[in-house]
Amino acid sequence: MERGDLAAVIIGLSLVIILTVLLSPPAHTVREVPGTVAPTTVPVNTVTPIPEMTTEPAGTPTTPPVMTRRILYTNDYSLYPVRFLPNDMAIYGVSDATWRYPSSVVFAYVEENHGGITETFTVPYPVWRITSTLAATRTPEKARLRMILVDEESGQILEGAEILYLGSVTKTVVAPQGRPLYIVIGAENVERFVITLEAPSSLVH
Repeated sequence: MERGDLAAVIIGLSLVIILTVLLSPPAHTVREVPGTVAPTTVPVNTVTPIPEMTTEPAGTPTTPPVMTRRILYTNDYSLYPVRFLPNDMAIYGVSDATWRYPSSVVFAYVEENHGGITETFTVPYPVWRITSTLAATRTPEKARLRMILVDEESGQILEGAEILYLGSVTKTVVAPQGRPLYIVIGAENVERFVITLEAPSSLVH
């Protein structure tokens, strides 16, 4: 190859390189920033449960519970007008007629296994009933329970009952409200007895 031809080839290659550089778009240089790359995290939606709310129906009245009082024996009865049981308990008869109220609530009771005289108590209801129940298993043929309900101010015996062997007696009481009352009890050969004081549910609630 002659020198003229070699020079022509070199000039041609130079033109091609120059045109390529001029026609190509400029390249963007990315500079790396030194440091720690934080990992990409996907946010998690946390759902907080809503507590259930309990609502009472509107207009529903709240009935307070009835407090049942246990009537206890007392040793301080020296001033009571009546302290002994009558000799003839038959005058008080058997249980009264069927309770005419549909339901009743026990508001006080006596539970013992021997006789005695109770502390005074008052009853805020115009009508109520007193039920005596005798339990005896060792010698039921000798068991005997007697009781009288006494007005402490006047000494009047309002009701009385006698149970021989086993069973119960219910007497209806109609007496002025709020008067102090007490019970005289005689128990022979019994394991347990209960005397309950009940009032009609309509009066208690």
